[in-house]
Amino acid sequence: MARVAILTWNGAGNQPPAAGIAQAMIDSGHDVVIAGYAGQRDYFAARGLRFVPLRRAAAAWKDGPAAGMFAVKLRAAWAASEHLQDVPALLAQEKPDVLLVDCLMFGALAALEAEHVPTMVLVHSAPGALLPPGGPFEARLLDQVNSVRARAQRPMLKELWDAWVPFTTLCTSIRALDPLAAEVPPSFDFVGPIIERATPGDWQLPWPPGDERPLVLVSFSTGPYWDQRSRIERTLCALAERPFRVLVTPGNTDVRGIELPSNARLVTELPHTRVLPRAALTVTHAGHGTVATSLRYGVPLVCLPNPAADQPALAAQVQALGAGRCLDGEAATPTEIGAAVGEVLANPACASKAHALGALIRATRGAAAAVERLEQLLLVNRQDHPLP
Repeated sequence: MARVAILTWNGAGNQPPAAGIAQAMIDSGHDVVIAGYAGQRDYFAARGLRFVPLRRAAAAWKDGPAAGMFAVKLRAAWAASEHLQDVPALLAQEKPDVLLVDCLMFGALAALEAEHVPTMVLVHSAPGALLPPGGPFEARLLDQVNSVRARAQRPMLKELWDAWVPFTTLCTSIRALDPLAAEVPPSFDFVGPIIERATPGDWQLPWPPGDERPLVLVSFSTGPYWDQRSRIERTLCALAERPFRVLVTPGNTDVRGIELPSNARLVTELPHTRVLPRAALTVTHAGHGTVATSLRYGVPLVCLPNPAADQPALAAQVQALGAGRCLDGEAATPTEIGAAVGEVLANPACASKAHALGALIRATRGAAAAVERLEQLLLVNRQDHPLP
């Protein structure tokens, strides 16, 4: 048995892979603790996972209006100087044998470069979509990250991928979804998408069993920092009274006052693995988790990405691969959304491409591969540093 610490931050799509790996590590007999931020405690506790706060960085995190949250995440999670103290404190308190650190926690990675604890980086999407070298996301992070690294007396980075190279890097995606797959360092290990284990349940579709209309899943971000109301309203308008069953999972969006058309139903919380086996199409913000899980079940997509992180790149990649359509998430009209839905459903090539990508995803080992890599890293470290 090993003591495992998983460091994460208060995002959305980054949390399910961390939870899925934690669950798999526990199943393999290991002791796992999640270290993160106050807003994450309930999420991980609901999944039966032990949680401890990164106290200094958690104190620096201040929730506020969505427009100001990029600065909060940058200051308190992605380039947090507090991690230079939080990480040694965590090591002293929990004494982990191995660590798994979210790829965007660059302060924590800087601190761990100077430690002698086996560490892996968890890239919770396709790296070329999430953080492409020279891209706008990197441009907004690089100087702040290097400032934290200077405090840690670590070398400056030319690009942020360089912070991952000293460690084994697990990418919870497939190369086909990565627009920069040819440029990804060979040390980046694509283990495949990781889905957290769903709680048991007997949920059924909210339509009579004989209803054979195609099922369209409308699923937008679960993160608290994007208001998806407009996307939901435009999509419902696009699909109203058309010959579909429309199932809406709104995440954290306040949907009070939204009028549902007669062919639509709203479900506040539902694991995608319960509905996607029966879906014909997903309309989504194009977060990696929703994209990968839809494709796992051979479901094509219509993407309305937020202008954030990996969403625009993943949406464009879905279209480039022929598995769906990418629209302007901020401006697409109901007419344009409806036309895209009709086009994808009428084109058997889209479903065929989605099924082919699903076969690639199902061929990966996901959480089992992550557990194997962590155990291999631990074994190598014990061989290199045997107990006296």
